[in-house]
Amino acid sequence: MDLNNLGANIKKIRQAKGMTQEQLAERADISVNFMSLIENGKNMSAETLVKIANSLEVSVDNLMCGATKPSGNKISEQIMQSLYSLDDNEKLFFLDMIKQYKNLK
Repeated sequence: MDLNNLGANIKKIRQAKGMTQEQLAERADISVNFMSLIENGKNMSAETLVKIANSLEVSVDNLMCGATKPSGNKISEQIMQSLYSLDDNEKLFFLDMIKQYKNLK
């Protein structure tokens, strides 16, 4: 496994989700310094890799291969980035609003 590519993939996915290193480190329960080292090719345990994948809401395979789910367009990306920063209650609120909107159509 090429740790430099793995680190680059983590960084690319993190940035695509509009997250900072600090946000990802907090979600993965690791230090910001360690997160920086990982993105620069530092070795990590399988447990840490799984924590990062879960925090990014992608599979370990996506991190290792660099595959990201393509978004529909720029508007979808902006919506996803905006929603990602919300807490779970706020996300549920907007999910409910979307469902209600779709039912009105």
